[in-house]
Amino acid sequence: MRRYVAAVLSAPVLAALYLSYFLRRSVFVRASSAVVMGAVLGLGVVGLSRPAGTQATPTHEIVPLTNAAFQTAVQTNLAPDAAVTVSFTTPMNRHSVEASLRVEPRTQVRFAWDADGTTLTVRPLDSWATATYHTVTVDAGALAASGQPLATPARSAFVTRAATTARIVPTDIVGKRASPVTGFFLEFANPVDATSLASGLLAEPAIAGTIEQVNGESAGERFLFRPDAPLKANTIYRLRLSPGVRDATGAPLAATPAIAVRTAGAPAVIRFRPSNRSQAVDRGAILSVRFTEPMNQRLTKAAFEVTVDGHRVPGTSRFAENGTVLVFQPAKALPIGRVVVMSVHTAARSSVGIPISQGRSARFTTVGAAAPRSSSGGAKPVLPPTGGGAGGGSWRAVEEYYLGLMNCTRTGGWVTSSGRCSSPGGRSVAALWIDRGISADVSRPYARMLASRGACSHFIGGTPGDRLRRAGYTSYIWAENLGCRSGNPYRAVLGSHRFFQDEKYDGDPTDHYTNLMNPDYDRVGLGVWVAHGNVRLVVDFYHPR
Repeated sequence: MRRYVAAVLSAPVLAALYLSYFLRRSVFVRASSAVVMGAVLGLGVVGLSRPAGTQATPTHEIVPLTNAAFQTAVQTNLAPDAAVTVSFTTPMNRHSVEASLRVEPRTQVRFAWDADGTTLTVRPLDSWATATYHTVTVDAGALAASGQPLATPARSAFVTRAATTARIVPTDIVGKRASPVTGFFLEFANPVDATSLASGLLAEPAIAGTIEQVNGESAGERFLFRPDAPLKANTIYRLRLSPGVRDATGAPLAATPAIAVRTAGAPAVIRFRPSNRSQAVDRGAILSVRFTEPMNQRLTKAAFEVTVDGHRVPGTSRFAENGTVLVFQPAKALPIGRVVVMSVHTAARSSVGIPISQGRSARFTTVGAAAPRSSSGGAKPVLPPTGGGAGGGSWRAVEEYYLGLMNCTRTGGWVTSSGRCSSPGGRSVAALWIDRGISADVSRPYARMLASRGACSHFIGGTPGDRLRRAGYTSYIWAENLGCRSGNPYRAVLGSHRFFQDEKYDGDPTDHYTNLMNPDYDRVGLGVWVAHGNVRLVVDFYHPR
């Protein structure tokens, strides 16, 4: 514009210079030039005679901000409550930026700025969606504090971590089932909000209890649910976490599969010895009760009693066979011809604390003043020889005596409490014979060890099969019965045999009676040993392959 004004103002000067030049030319040229110059001068005068207009000059030009006006942040594995920032190289108009901000996927957020207005912090009101790619975008056109607009969007991109996973685990397992006294561990991949968890465990049937954090674990990652009372035996419980349980960031948990657990059955009595309604039981008999599983010995001893006419019989109790058999030894001989009642009350508990399913009892009658005899009158005696004892080397005589007891029962007879064989014969199973090698190398040494230690177990130093194989007997057709008593050896092995014989009516296919009557065996090794008052009987049934 200034150039145009200068050109107009210089026109008169240039006209004067050119006028003197043309005046020296021809009259016609001089006349024409004069006319032209007069017109130009007239226009200049008119232009100069106009009043001056109002003008303004801006202090600077308004141009968009460049791409360098902001920084972009990209992050991964963010927590659902993490803060996200967008940074600018110049202070920004806060209201303009917030109005221009978008979050994908759509999430409600709150804002915070640093003091100089160059860094915007964005947080979710609740939580970011887990395992999700997010963008926080400030659109182009948002203004700086100076009024300059953004040329391109400013963006912060991030990926949140996966949702917190959880699992529910029973604390006490019995075989493949949960013990009725079990609790449940609640285990989480990340810390959780204990307040939301307090009522977040759901169970069917309902279980009342409390949840507490496990000491020593990472904060909020492992809890223990303790039921207020034992669970019902042999019952299926289904447990799950409610959708309201949140992790420590406020985000919902990943879908947690429900678990279903069945509680173990309550322990029960399998059988009493002597069996229920037995008659003419020896007055010195050792009494016992067998359970379906190992029992709490203290509580079960207290829950077991033997009575005669309502009066408790004194004696001592012990457990055998891995805690499954309670053995009771009366302090003195039982009364003659009286009814004896054995009872197990509901205070009995299994080794894991499960109450017995129900109380049980059995009764038997002791032998009368005169020992009962066979109705045939021709019972074959298998009593010990007159004056026979167990001292010196006479334990082999006890072994021979016991062989007679076994073969009485095996061939169809019945050994009475007096040691007589009632009505022998009538069964087509061959009698057993003593294998001297098995007796000398397997049965007798093991009986000696048991008596010396006061032990009663099939599995000291291995199984019966292991002992047979070490002695060179490699057949897989074998079985073993043990008798563990005290006192007179003849009476002890008679009591053990009567115990085995009475199992005929229990229907247990793996018990002593089944071994005794199994036709697969044709020979036995027998060992009887007495030490420290302990009488041990070892019977190893065998048949070569």
